Amino acid sequence: MKITINDREIEVKENITILKAAEDNDIYIPHICAHPQLTPYGGCRLCIVEVDGLRGYPTSCTTTVKDGMVIRTNTTVLSEMRQEIIQLMLSDHPSGCLICDEEEECSDNQVTIRKVGATTGCRWCPNDKDCELQKIVEYLEVNEIKFPVYYQGFRVEKEDPFFDRDYNLCIYCGRCVRICQEHRKSNVITMNQRGKLTTISPPYKMTHIEGGCEFCGACVSVCPTGSNFEKSRKWAGKPDTYNDSFCPLCDLNCDVQVLEKKKKIIGILPPGDPHQSGGDLCVKGRFCLSELVNYPERIKLPEFKFTEGYGVITNSEAIQKAADVLKDADGERVAFYLSPNLSLEELATANYFARKVLNSGNISSSVLDNNLIAMISLAQESISIEDIKSSDCIISLFVNGNYSYAPVTLEVKRAADRGVPYYQIGWFEDTTSRFSEKQIVIPPGKEKLFFRNIVKFLEKGSGASADIKELVRLIKLSPLPTFIIGHHFLDMTEGVEILQSIKRIIELTASRFFITIPYGNVSGLLSIVRAKLNSEITELCNKGKIDILYLVGDSPFQDRPPVDFIIHQSSFRPPDKLQADLIIPAAVWGEISGTYVDIHKRRKKFSAVVSPGEDILTNEEIILKISEEIGKKIMKNIPEVLEIFLPNKIERKKIKLSTPDTSFPYMLIEEKTHNFYQNVSLNTVSSGMRMILPEETLIMNPEDAYKLGLKNNESVIVESANERKIYLLLIRKIILPGFLYLITTGEGLSYESNPCPVHIRRENV
Repeated sequence: MKITINDREIEVKENITILKAAEDNDIYIPHICAHPQLTPYGGCRLCIVEVDGLRGYPTSCTTTVKDGMVIRTNTTVLSEMRQEIIQLMLSDHPSGCLICDEEEECSDNQVTIRKVGATTGCRWCPNDKDCELQKIVEYLEVNEIKFPVYYQGFRVEKEDPFFDRDYNLCIYCGRCVRICQEHRKSNVITMNQRGKLTTISPPYKMTHIEGGCEFCGACVSVCPTGSNFEKSRKWAGKPDTYNDSFCPLCDLNCDVQVLEKKKKIIGILPPGDPHQSGGDLCVKGRFCLSELVNYPERIKLPEFKFTEGYGVITNSEAIQKAADVLKDADGERVAFYLSPNLSLEELATANYFARKVLNSGNISSSVLDNNLIAMISLAQESISIEDIKSSDCIISLFVNGNYSYAPVTLEVKRAADRGVPYYQIGWFEDTTSRFSEKQIVIPPGKEKLFFRNIVKFLEKGSGASADIKELVRLIKLSPLPTFIIGHHFLDMTEGVEILQSIKRIIELTASRFFITIPYGNVSGLLSIVRAKLNSEITELCNKGKIDILYLVGDSPFQDRPPVDFIIHQSSFRPPDKLQADLIIPAAVWGEISGTYVDIHKRRKKFSAVVSPGEDILTNEEIILKISEEIGKKIMKNIPEVLEIFLPNKIERKKIKLSTPDTSFPYMLIEEKTHNFYQNVSLNTVSSGMRMILPEETLIMNPEDAYKLGLKNNESVIVESANERKIYLLLIRKIILPGFLYLITTGEGLSYESNPCPVHIRRENV
């Protein structure tokens, strides 16, 4: 159809708004509350236009085009009305950066404001020069405020883990509330109170953590002013460049754009227009990546453990020492550990070096165990995230999507919102729980039996509980049932056996499934390297059959194993008790270019955004230089067709799980932290992650804490039949009543089984 805007005839699509038609044809209409991912709202009134045949001044964001429509967007009357609207907005908004006639001189001379979090002069808005309100003020040529100015005087709220909120800068456009409700389906924040006291936050004075916030950052991304701003780049200013990349922290490898300023990574945003994408990132990709790259305690210079202690050496000295140790070594007595975050190029170089230069087949990774191999084996038949949309029933199995896998949980929530039946099985209360028609809590310690009984019922039609019968009936009535399988099977004592039953259920019901894998390039690792299980290499070390450990971005040991020499090559320091003999710094994601591959053999490439600095080499460069010193040339070769090589499984120890009784009334759920990059936990590099998901801290449901009279931050004793440990207590709703949740950082389980029946009491009782 054809319409006319400002005497210009243009051809537009049907069923779009006037604002959209104007934007598609590079015609600017001022607006604040409108957003492409949100329902048209018409709240700010800045986008009013004149339309022949329509009374008044309709908002262009809510008015649909019609064939032959004649529209004017920039008449004198519209300009005057917009000036009046913007004057009302500015009457309670700090305006030093908007209308001050000394703006240019102030900007040129008060440069230190960009380096400190303190107010000096009037230029204190973190969104200065990147503010939508500022652009509209300039467009409308507003140079004075006609109405009485009222400054609200709200304190800046800094309690949240990842962003600050300054409601003195808020113009109540409602974007943040609506992106949380409509796009993210979270409903965490709302407008509280009325009039000049209005603020935006979770209801009932809850914190964002208590309100169930995922810290996706969508509210921060869509804020048109500096009211919401992330802590890590609050005073960095407008980026110089926006660079396409993807997140390396889990197998989803979500697309991101990397913000760079003055050759430094200052932040991460979802793809698209910086102010027009709520995005589907989880907290790790949105906020932790830039903190990871800029972690101040990264290794900057090589170190060698002399007799007197550690001393700094040069790169050439470090490479020479590594070559001296390795050149005459027996390859069968050298073992390599490779991080699942390394690129295909890094993996190929390390693999060639190990096998062809040193003749070593002892290559593994700290994450390679029976449970992961079982998951990877099953995952090769999984569907894509896009396929979840077509499901007509969804069952999640032990999924904890509070701070991970945002694209997956979003598809689950959107499907359930459309009326797709959603059942949740497990111990966790996550962001999808309120959408579930039913939450099935398996009797503690009976997880394996529960899934075996489903198989038995499907095969023989007998021996099923009411929950199993209801679940099977739902699956059989659904043409496209889908299972979402969580990564918590990686930590369960009977994880392999349960996954085998799940595989059989999928076969018997012709269901589809999606598996969440928490490691960025573990599929690439298993495609490049014929690896051994971690336990195999550990056993060789303990038997004295390994002399040299070469750790590339990986740290499988907390304490030093019985070996002669350890090379630790990474961006981040090894555990102190490991006592590595040679520490070589390496570049990280954002500083290197490379390729990842997912479980479906799809490749994704990323490019370096910044330089690691002249004193830091990439992992490839380090290994190539060591090989040259040894006197052998490395041939790098990444196969075009990637096949996943699965290690042989080792016999598992049979452990009989028991259910809670009066002596051990709770079930402890352990999870070895999967929130890491190379050998460093995100909790180490990000204070925000420590707040929302602390490690080595016991998490208990509020109902259980109330019954026992326990409070936040108390020390408690947790006892099983064989173990007794003390933890700090955290009370959260993310774990269901009757269960305790513990994220550990050690090499294995803290207790004899997972889950494990335990008793809990206050330490001083």
